Amino acid sequence: MSEPITGNITSREAELISEALKLGGVERKEHIRDSDELEAKIAALTAQLKEARTELDILYKNMPGGIMTYDADTGRILYVNDGLLNIFGCAEQEFRSHYMDSFSLFVMKEDRARIRDNVEAQIQFFEQVELTYRVLNLVDDITWINHRATMIRRDDGSRTFFCILTDITEQKAIQNQLQSINEQLYMETERFKLIEEAIDNVEYDYDVDSDTLSVSMKDAMGIRHWKNIEHAFKSGHVYESVHPDDADVVESVFNSASKDPGKGVVEYRMPDEDGRYRWYRLNYASFDKNDRIIRMVGSAKDITEEKLEQERLRTEAERDGMTGLMNKTAMQLSVAAQLTRSEFNDCHALFMIDTDNFKSVNDTLGHGIGDDTIKFVADSIRNVFRDTDYIGRMGGDEFMVLMSHTTPDVAAERAKRLNDKIRSDVTDGKESVHISCSIGIAFYAKDGEDYDTLFRAADNALYEAKEAGKDCYRIYAAN
Repeated sequence: MSEPITGNITSREAELISEALKLGGVERKEHIRDSDELEAKIAALTAQLKEARTELDILYKNMPGGIMTYDADTGRILYVNDGLLNIFGCAEQEFRSHYMDSFSLFVMKEDRARIRDNVEAQIQFFEQVELTYRVLNLVDDITWINHRATMIRRDDGSRTFFCILTDITEQKAIQNQLQSINEQLYMETERFKLIEEAIDNVEYDYDVDSDTLSVSMKDAMGIRHWKNIEHAFKSGHVYESVHPDDADVVESVFNSASKDPGKGVVEYRMPDEDGRYRWYRLNYASFDKNDRIIRMVGSAKDITEEKLEQERLRTEAERDGMTGLMNKTAMQLSVAAQLTRSEFNDCHALFMIDTDNFKSVNDTLGHGIGDDTIKFVADSIRNVFRDTDYIGRMGGDEFMVLMSHTTPDVAAERAKRLNDKIRSDVTDGKESVHISCSIGIAFYAKDGEDYDTLFRAADNALYEAKEAGKDCYRIYAAN
């Protein structure tokens, strides 16, 4: 409690002084309390600031890439963090010494003018700058840098760039490789287009899953057009456009290509715009994915003139007087020539055909009926095989056929058809002789690449057919 106030002051003045002293005591107490609260707040803010600085240090050290700050006016490097030093594999002193604390010298010489112009252009409109440039590192290797920077303006008027730098050397190498591949692909595509425009081939591209066949061919003006045929093969629509004698060959080739990836050749006839059949030689390839054929492509060349020339040569060749077929010499030459101009992946079937019991026809029914029997066998062979196949009489009752550009399945089917067609009874009205035929088949180039080798293989298969009881066919199988 305060002491009483006495002296030369009035009692009222004493009361006022006493009240003032009391109020002063309260204010001192309030001041002390406010000071304590302020100190507590300052301590709390200091702790938060310390924690924020710790977190910022951790961020600086562990963020991808690195950090650099430099003076926007002089280019002097002010700060680099450990992340940036790790990119270049050196200590800070080495880094600063190597690049002389200059951002300009940090950038590779060949890129400096471009980077300077880019910074000036961007900073006119934006506070942020993004660049890509090369740096010659401490071991003289090139490091590609992605540079993102923000302009900071200080109170004293100075300007500082705060930069985040990322090493993109590996990404740049991948980009360059992809660019090179794309450029090469572009060149190949353009070259293919030029080749495509320069040739008259019909181009095919078949998507197995959608059963869509894309066909490209030139019109009368020489302009190439593509058209799509939906439900192409699975509905059999395509086969309707192929010559009836070639449809089974084309279907067999398609079925084979649908099962196993590979390349091949097939010849067939299709009508032109005037409805006249023209010959085409199709080189094709099929491709698989996950053991399933997904696509087939092909290029078909018009070989009508070549076929007409072959027909002319065949017509001029010597013919067998009785049957009109090629004689032995013409047949041998024609087959040998065909084999010589064939590719290794072509498939041709050579048939050796012998008439069963023909000697009994001559002995029992006479040579006149024997001659008619030979003509019957020749006509039967002619009707079973295509008019473009080579057919010859090798002498007596023996015949040869070369079925070019076929498949084993088609060859076997033709052999069975010929067995069924020839199997019959020959009679003079009183007596009769049952005839049939035995057939041996060998394939180019599996069983032989020249005439002599292929002939021996087919002849051995013919012998096996006769040993099996005649009236059948056998396909050569090497022992």
